[in-house]
Amino acid sequence: MLADGRLYTGYLKRATRRLGVHTHLKSLYWGLEIPWILFRLSRRDSIVHDVGGVDVELPLEQYWQYQRFRWLHPEIRLFEDLVEELEPGDVFYDVGAHLGWHAVVAASVHDELAVVAFEPHPTTADRLRRVVETTGHDIDVREVALHERAGTVEFSAAPSSAAHVSGVQNDEPTETITVEAVDGDRLVTSGDLPPPDVVKIDAEGVDAAVLAGLQETIETARPRVIYCEVHTDGSVIEARLAELGYRVEPLQDARPILRATRK
Repeated sequence: MLADGRLYTGYLKRATRRLGVHTHLKSLYWGLEIPWILFRLSRRDSIVHDVGGVDVELPLEQYWQYQRFRWLHPEIRLFEDLVEELEPGDVFYDVGAHLGWHAVVAASVHDELAVVAFEPHPTTADRLRRVVETTGHDIDVREVALHERAGTVEFSAAPSSAAHVSGVQNDEPTETITVEAVDGDRLVTSGDLPPPDVVKIDAEGVDAAVLAGLQETIETARPRVIYCEVHTDGSVIEARLAELGYRVEPLQDARPILRATRK
């Protein structure tokens, strides 16, 4: 339990929050540079996490990899659901892939599974490609933002996990970059990508726009499951999924994630 972080992300985190010391301990943890010290002392190049009986190996060679992969991601419930849901021959879309947690978990489930990871930030996409290369999985990395129409969008310049399209979270990032945007329907109808069987969307506030850009594909291909993290447009997302013929329920996870299945 200690090895993969479940103790911290579960019992200890809840306990420290109840005691009112979580914020203080977190500040000390980062202020004393404990992650950097642990990374320097570590002799491990990779770590294997057990997700629903599937071994998921991730690299620890770089400090940013150690920060991201040393502890098991808070979305363990979503990972376990993916392990149960994905089948050989499936096509999995990871929209908003960041450094590849969901994509690598999916690719670890079956060899006969196509994984497409969408990550628009160029720095993050480069890091994602390094993760994919190190793990040896066959993951198709697309450096593009899925949106409701093709073009470009202004995006947070800082390559963090919370990077997003400018203005969608009632803020304006101090620095932005321009990234390519495309609707998923265009990629499918052109034959560039096969339609998905399972979709995960975490687009930091433009999740409804991603669904709008995939509407024709969803109507025709009927993915079995669509997971969507809610940021600012939860009611819009639920309404759109219902209109597309999906039953929506919250996934019991650390994050506000909706799980939509065909009616």
